[in-house]
Amino acid sequence: MLNYKKISTLIALFGSCYITNKTNAQDIKIFTENVAGEVERLNNGKVTGIFGEIVTQALESQNIKYEFIWTRWKLAQQKVQENADKKSFILPLTRIPEREKKYIWVAKICDIETFFITKKGNKKINSLKEINDKKIGVQVGTSYEQKILNQKGKAFKDEVASVPYDQLNVKKLLLGEIFAWYTSSISGKANIVAEKIDLNQFEYGSKIDVEENFIATNLKADLKLIEKVAKAFEQFRKTEKYMEIIKKYVPNKN
Repeated sequence: MLNYKKISTLIALFGSCYITNKTNAQDIKIFTENVAGEVERLNNGKVTGIFGEIVTQALESQNIKYEFIWTRWKLAQQKVQENADKKSFILPLTRIPEREKKYIWVAKICDIETFFITKKGNKKINSLKEINDKKIGVQVGTSYEQKILNQKGKAFKDEVASVPYDQLNVKKLLLGEIFAWYTSSISGKANIVAEKIDLNQFEYGSKIDVEENFIATNLKADLKLIEKVAKAFEQFRKTEKYMEIIKKYVPNKN
């Protein structure tokens, strides 16, 4: 007789953590979350998005074997902090003061602009000062959440709506559950497109910040491996292919 309780447990476990193997014997594990336009898992097992393409091509150029482990963003950070095998990395991780001492910032991938998205007809938000008394949607555990919490202060935490998946902010915005959604200029529009919603239903504010995005690990990682990965990115950033990927996802990049 089937043990439905055990089956349910296994489904839950596999649902929270999905592995894409590049090779059977990997040099590094990369923990990340599927985010439209940034790091996306395709049906054929390949990885796309601005960070996904840069990372895979940089590593492959130096014959560094890898596997992607797809999971929730907060769990990804937890797993890399544990780093039991000394070869766990995370991407894309934004460099902010709250994280500075928790990670080794192995290599910078690229800079990404952030902005606020509002529902069509609502006033655009062009600065952090304009979010007072307004409910803002963000993804939990991200630099976006931290920035909004820092701006509003602890007394106004109820004005920050943190969700596990950024796609939820698209629907919350249209339903009027939040006034604005704070995200990156790449994943914001990509998530709207992924939900098959017309981009013209939204307003897009001015650039708020330019965030530095890294591939990172922690102090438990093997130092020789860190150096090898860092060198791969250092060399790949000098190539024409790197600039082609940047221009593909950020058309106005100079």
